[in-house]
Amino acid sequence: MGIEFRHVVKRFENGTEALSDVSIAIPTGSMTFLTGHSGAGKTTFLNLLLRLDSPTRGSVLVNDVDIAGIKRRHLPVYRRHLGVVFQDGQLLDGRSIFDNVALPLHVAGTRARDMARRVRAALGSVDLLAKARLLPAQLSAGERQRVVIARAVVNRPKILLADEPTGNLDPTLSRTIIRLFRRFHDVGVTVVVASHDTELVGTMGSRVVELDHGRIVGQGGTSADG
Repeated sequence: MGIEFRHVVKRFENGTEALSDVSIAIPTGSMTFLTGHSGAGKTTFLNLLLRLDSPTRGSVLVNDVDIAGIKRRHLPVYRRHLGVVFQDGQLLDGRSIFDNVALPLHVAGTRARDMARRVRAALGSVDLLAKARLLPAQLSAGERQRVVIARAVVNRPKILLADEPTGNLDPTLSRTIIRLFRRFHDVGVTVVVASHDTELVGTMGSRVVELDHGRIVGQGGTSADG
């Protein structure tokens, strides 16, 4: 799924302008990093894609559809095409890793047999199938974040969004997590990662979009190969 922001402005009720005339196209199957200081507009950018917020002005299009026009009752269907990874993954402590990853499938009403197959595939994609029956507390920080990624991709999303997914990890684990996103990009998923870690992002050879006070102030890397 391709993404396009057309002259997007997002202004909150307190007068803060989180995004100011942002225009950008993110091609289907590409990998893009959003960088910038805290408050630069990265999270707002992702929230607009999730339809958690709507633009004050301008348009956000996904596959040439202005998502502001999606009716509330149809939002769950739209969001099934999106996988989301947050810095704080909010895993359910009393549930197994398997059950945590299965949660989106439960919500979607997936049949038990299909659910088991897809959860195993998602855990396998992040190299955690052997730990499916453990609880989150029994995993390391890096492993827990990989569970969050597995949960995000279990619905086979066309777009994978991540907001500071390495914020609580050391440099070695951070590289591991970013390489996982690269793996999904390599099979055709459109990946957008918001990160303040410009040093790590700069090693990935992917497109980098820098935000500053809600404006795009720089772009580097490539968009064709991610």
